[in-house]
Parts: sequence; structure tokens; C-alpha cells
Amino acid sequence: MIVFSELDQLRELVDDETLEKVQSTRDYVIRTETNDILMKFRWLDKTPVVLFMQDDHTTLWAANPAVREFATGINGTGKEELFEFLIVMSANDLSHLEELEDRVITLEDQLFDNFDPNKTDFQDLHMLRKEVWRKKRYYEKMELLTDELMQQDDYFTFIDKKFDKLFNYILRTQEYLEHVREAYEAQIDIEQNKLMKFFTVITSIFLPLTLIAGWYGMNLQMPEFQWAHGYPVVIVLSVAIVGFMVYIFKKNKWL
Repeated sequence: MIVFSELDQLRELVDDETLEKVQSTRDYVIRTETNDILMKFRWLDKTPVVLFMQDDHTTLWAANPAVREFATGINGTGKEELFEFLIVMSANDLSHLEELEDRVITLEDQLFDNFDPNKTDFQDLHMLRKEVWRKKRYYEKMELLTDELMQQDDYFTFIDKKFDKLFNYILRTQEYLEHVREAYEAQIDIEQNKLMKFFTVITSIFLPLTLIAGWYGMNLQMPEFQWAHGYPVVIVLSVAIVGFMVYIFKKNKWL
């Protein structure tokens, strides 16, 4: 049966050299002078978990009640208890990762079904990226630790392969989320380009009118000023120019 203990009692179980390694390293799997295995890592909530595998039992140090719950009811030799604890601890990880991937898919649908970029969208993307990154760091670390554990004893090969698959899963989710973010930013750029194109077209349509206004706004004695039909002609010319420009832009699908 897995024994619950306090971390201070580790001094009584390992030699000074091993204890120094424990204190100087954050995550590790080492074999002590007595051929026992000492494993330390930080769980998803960043609380430390220490497992000490001996021949007849495994000792657990964990402040988080949820982690301690994983060890409840596990019996066997030290090796079997450590193996079973890691199995139980990661039992629901795949379903959690699938839920996370579903959240990414849902967010993608929300972003593109009714595209309306706003601050909330970026906040949702940012929070989801942070969560994926946190899980990615955890599974990356656990993949390395289970590699080391398997090197110590082939009995843990299955555990090593399981965390390899979980790590690959979160990598795919992270890659998918990055594609969503890039597509969203690209869509924002497209919308901004459309807006700039619209203003450019409007400016181009009224540019000839600006030229006419500038021309007849000069303080010069022009013959047209004395012409009785000069004002109506300028109005008709202006409307004709605007109509012609609109026709050209619509024909070329610029408007």
C-alpha cells in the first residue's frame, strides 16, 4: 500500500548525496545507493509530487489532496504501486485533452461564423493558448521523466509510451490552436485591407471633383464665369465624372 508521509522525513530514507540532488533539482528520476527509485515532478497545478519506490512499498509526498486521492486503494510491491499510481494519475488525461481540443474547435467556429474582431476574441485566444502551453510544459516534462524511469527499469515502458502519446497529442492541439490564431489574424488583415480599399476607391472617385473645385477656386478671371450656363455645365460634368468613375470601379470589381 502506498504510504503517505512528509517531505522532511526523506532525510531518514536517503543518503546525503541523494538528498543534495533532490534539493538542487526540480524534476528528476534517480536511483539511490540502496537501489531504490526517487522521482520528483510538479503536477498540473505546479504543486510538487515526490515518489520514493522501495522493494516492498512506495512512499508519496504530495500537498495536493487530489494527487493523494490517486494513491488511494493501490496495493502491491513498490514497483507495482508506482506503476499503478502513474496509471491512475493519467487515467483521465486523454479525455481532458480531447475536451481542450473541442474548446479550440468551438472557439474557431465562434471566431469565423460571424466574424467581428473585438478585444474579447483576443482574450479568449490568449487564455486558451496559456492553458495549452501550461499543459504542454507538463507533458513535455513527464515524457522526459518517464523516459528516465523506463531507463531505470523496463517495467515502466508502458508508462513511458503513454506519456509520449499524451505529449504528442498536446503538441497537435497547440499546433492547431496556432493555425486558428494565424487564420484569425489573417482574416483581420483581409478586413482591414477591404476597408482601406473602400476608402481608396471613394477618394479616387471624388479626386476629379477636387481638381475641378481647385481649378475654379483660383482667383483668376476665367471666361466660364461670364457664361450663363457655366454653373449647370459644371454640375452635370461633376455628376458625369462621378458616374463614370463608379462604372469603371464596378466593372473592374474594385467597388
